[in-house]
Amino acid sequence: MRFIPLPQPHLAIHGVYEVANSGGQPLESLRLAVPSAQAFHRTSIFARWNDRALTSQDVADAPEAGYGDTAELRFPETWQRKQKRTLVVDYELSTGSHLGSFLAVSPSTFFAYPESWNPSLLPPRNIFGAGGVPPKKWTISVRVPSGFLVHASGTAGKRTSSGGDWIYSFTQLGHGFAPFAAGGRYVETKIDSNGRDIRFWMQKSVDLAAARNAAASISTRTRYYEGEYGSPATGARAIRLLECVVPNQNFGCGALPETILVDQAWVTRGLAEKSFYDDANFELAYTWFGGMARVSFDQYPLPMDALAPYAGWEAQAAADGCDARVERIHNLIADFDMHVETCHERVVLPLAAGSGGCAYPAAWAKSSLFFFAIEDRIGRAPFHQSLKSMLADRRGRDMGLEDLIAALDAESHEPQGPFIRQWLKHQGIPEDFRARYSIIVASPANSENNSTKEPHP
Repeated sequence: MRFIPLPQPHLAIHGVYEVANSGGQPLESLRLAVPSAQAFHRTSIFARWNDRALTSQDVADAPEAGYGDTAELRFPETWQRKQKRTLVVDYELSTGSHLGSFLAVSPSTFFAYPESWNPSLLPPRNIFGAGGVPPKKWTISVRVPSGFLVHASGTAGKRTSSGGDWIYSFTQLGHGFAPFAAGGRYVETKIDSNGRDIRFWMQKSVDLAAARNAAASISTRTRYYEGEYGSPATGARAIRLLECVVPNQNFGCGALPETILVDQAWVTRGLAEKSFYDDANFELAYTWFGGMARVSFDQYPLPMDALAPYAGWEAQAAADGCDARVERIHNLIADFDMHVETCHERVVLPLAAGSGGCAYPAAWAKSSLFFFAIEDRIGRAPFHQSLKSMLADRRGRDMGLEDLIAALDAESHEPQGPFIRQWLKHQGIPEDFRARYSIIVASPANSENNSTKEPHP
């Protein structure tokens, strides 16, 4: 990956693959999943095969509920069994978003979420097609102008220099975070808070007192998440807060694993307000529910995409007291009712990504309430242990509703399917849950300031 700031900021992607035909038949072509040309302004693909040019053709656009375009690369000669080859793929990208994947490039900063930038090899199209799985170990190299700081998934290696640029390298492992990268012309402030390495990457130096207070809050929340859901990674790690410079007002920031993209409004106000601490700690939940294991957006992301918000709200309630949990549930019920008041679609789950109906916002609130309901049913400690077990089992892979059910059944020692089906297939919120929290229910008119919020864009 190379960040090019001028004349128009963009990322140049250069992928090198050492591949072998380990299948049972010769191949004439290879399919490649690449970022959506429409969403990420991807240029045409230039590919080489053992240093010979390949013909590239886009054969399928990114589906409404799926990642990436599909391209087909035609070989200049048949790829025989057991032959090894070198494949090189090049294209360029700029700011865009598609189904939970985001990429933003400004003259001084960039961030690229998983699935927004990197190509993926696809198995052959036949009944026994296999392959395309990333190696157990590989490297991301990020080339930037000298003076830039870069953070990416994987373990950082030695930084080198070339032609006035800096090149950062990161070793990726199959069980680690999905590949991402972020960087910019930042000033770094390091804070050691209770043994936690907290790093502020801002365009200007931050006030040390404010940084220490924020770091203390973040280190406390990190310790809580680790205690509840396990360690997200091994080895020396750091939590980074990056000032998020976005190319337009309609493009959000969000969170990456062990990374909080800080809106410039917070930076302007000095990173000193409790509401900033709450917001940063809330975004940190994505490291576990989105970083350690990922929600598959090309299937049915709801209700699973609400796990990170649930974890963030529950952690905040643990810090603020039980009343905060009840208040959050009231606000979510009010938010659900506000949406269904003007939408007459049935709000049932699971729900596919990109669903265009008016029920999606209500389904998102219902998904959040679903996890509070499970906590009520089997208990907080068993539920959190179920989530911890699921993350450990699905580390580095997608997590789905079936994985959650299996973990719940194992932890509770009884089938939870009937209860879960009652919640998911009920066209609204089950009445027994409403009754439990009916003492003080916020009105829809008052729910705007407490509406549901996702910890990533």
